[in-house]
Amino acid sequence: MLPSGKVVILLVVCVMTSPHQVISKRPICTRRQKNTILNKCDYFIQQGYPIRLVSRNSPCCAAVRTVPDRNMECVIFLLTRKQQTKYSVEKIRALHRLCELPPPDHQVK
Repeated sequence: MLPSGKVVILLVVCVMTSPHQVISKRPICTRRQKNTILNKCDYFIQQGYPIRLVSRNSPCCAAVRTVPDRNMECVIFLLTRKQQTKYSVEKIRALHRLCELPPPDHQVK
């Protein structure tokens, strides 16, 4: 068994090396960003069918890219109960992938 001091150090090391953000004073996204995404992406993220694909050049994707790393889990976390019934969590989650910009073309001429 480890002495209590070593357990605390081990815990701190584990938290610091974790690939996921654990606790932060600064949120990953803001309510304003969430509201902008819901406003600009409303047509694409409503519950049910039809499923509509969003263009990478759309105002919706521009709003998604304002969130660091296009972290839609943060947007989902900030949804109110009413918003959770109106919008599809899976469709919001898909915006991360759908709004990714393609890598720049590196062709040498």
